[in-house]
Amino acid sequence: MRIANSQRSESTTTTNRSSPTPPPNSRTTDSQRPTDTEANTREEPTRTDDERTDGARETDGTRTTKTSESQKPTTPSFDESYDITGLAGSAEMMTPNLMLIPTPMFVIGTNVTLGWKYSNATLRPPKKISICGKFPKDSKKSKDPAALCDWDIAVNISGTLRKYTWDTITKGAPGIAFSEDKGYLLYLYDSDFGVNNYMPGAGRITPSQFWFNMYNSRYGSTNQGVQKGYDPSAAHSLSVQIWIVATAVILGALGVGM
Repeated sequence: MRIANSQRSESTTTTNRSSPTPPPNSRTTDSQRPTDTEANTREEPTRTDDERTDGARETDGTRTTKTSESQKPTTPSFDESYDITGLAGSAEMMTPNLMLIPTPMFVIGTNVTLGWKYSNATLRPPKKISICGKFPKDSKKSKDPAALCDWDIAVNISGTLRKYTWDTITKGAPGIAFSEDKGYLLYLYDSDFGVNNYMPGAGRITPSQFWFNMYNSRYGSTNQGVQKGYDPSAAHSLSVQIWIVATAVILGALGVGM
């Protein structure tokens, strides 16, 4: 009987050794799976204020701003109909004021200030402008009477300028001096289209012109009629000297010595 019980015990031990305990199931149970609510409520990374701002973002401490379409500079757009129906522009002389003085007079040998502005129709302002002059017809000084210009005053100066000083000594016809006369002509035009082109296209300036006269100053006076070199502080002493001389002449005529 003891032998039988010992055999049973060994048999049970052998059975336990040959039947290892299975590992726990690695599959996730339904209770461990996240619900739809939990999946939808996962935290998203928080956007910074710079990222929330439309068109603005900060990178490495440098803030870069994206320009919106409304902030971009606009330039006039021209279609084919504008070239056909659009108005031409012009340069209007402001100095001299042709509204007040239709035919200005310039002193030979002095500087003449020329000033102008562009009309509202000048939507295509010139990049370069030129100014030239023409002698009077009866002066017989034009080498080519058919030409519009006899000499250049300014050539290809910037179209952004609105003023120019004409030196009548250095900017004249080569070898031909100015003379007192009426009927001179001055032209201002777009250098890219020339002085002869009166149809440069819509928005561009047509050549502008005006008549002027030239004369010599015989009395050394300025355009305001004041004698050159006049010193108003010396006017009183000059009158005293004249009075002394006049008194001496009168007394001399009367035979009275001073």
